[in-house]
Amino acid sequence: MAVPPDRPFTRRQALTLAACVLPTAAGAAPVSPSGVAGGFRTLADWRFGSGRADATVRSMAELHRSFRTRYIYDQGRLDGLPTYWSKHREYPDGDPRSLHVFEDDHLALKGRIPPGGGLHPGGIESGMLRALLPVEPGMVVEMRARLPRGLGVWPAFWLNPGVETAGGQFSATPWPPEIDIFEFFVWQRRTRPRLMTMHVQDAGRPQAFGDPHPVFSRAGPDGYDPGIDFSADYHVFGLDWQEGRPVWLLDGERVQQMVYEWQAPPAHILVTNQIGMSLQGTDMSGMVDGGSNWDYCIDYLRVFRRI
Repeated sequence: MAVPPDRPFTRRQALTLAACVLPTAAGAAPVSPSGVAGGFRTLADWRFGSGRADATVRSMAELHRSFRTRYIYDQGRLDGLPTYWSKHREYPDGDPRSLHVFEDDHLALKGRIPPGGGLHPGGIESGMLRALLPVEPGMVVEMRARLPRGLGVWPAFWLNPGVETAGGQFSATPWPPEIDIFEFFVWQRRTRPRLMTMHVQDAGRPQAFGDPHPVFSRAGPDGYDPGIDFSADYHVFGLDWQEGRPVWLLDGERVQQMVYEWQAPPAHILVTNQIGMSLQGTDMSGMVDGGSNWDYCIDYLRVFRRI
């Protein structure tokens, strides 16, 4: 689905947005991407939490400077995809229904069954983030997070084509390409996020994307299993977006590199708490109301550019 811009929207306009979304915290120590060598300039260092001294995003008002809580499609109003059950909603700070809760040292993207809802498509609400910052090859994106658990959760961290400016203009939104930094399909009787899947999308047209294939990968047929329950503690997930050769990282270690050509406008970052699955062959019969187990907790999200 492509969203036409209100008027011509150039790559230069998209990239100049990077200069106006960098939050800073007084006395914050310089940062660099985990496990990636070289020189970098920090484009964004979003540190979430209502009580931490180094926080750069403490409230929904501050969140709105750099993020939206719907997909870029339908002029930024699309609230879900047909592949999962939950719908993305936003409520004010302090509202008991809030799905973007600023705890002392993190942001929790919540999931819940609202009044009149249930364990079925459209019956769940959950939080998501879409960053306004344009991202392109030559950058590194990383996030430190603790993931939700329970049968049916589907936490994701990914790059999708298209840019929205703070003023509400939209670039073209072709698809694919798409880079999934991670997805965790907690299904088929699993209840914990253990298998990390790392994808690129070619919509069945590999010739249009330089014949995507792994340079190396630690993943097996079902994903990468390092023996970790990713809902038990925080981990750093990263993408070193080298031109045509993106590299995936976990806790500073390289776990995959692919051949993949991005032939689209700059990307935006998505952090989506997806709950319930409408995928062929998926059995959700053991799914239960997850409560706080559905929390997708984010410590920080950072973007760097190579210099």
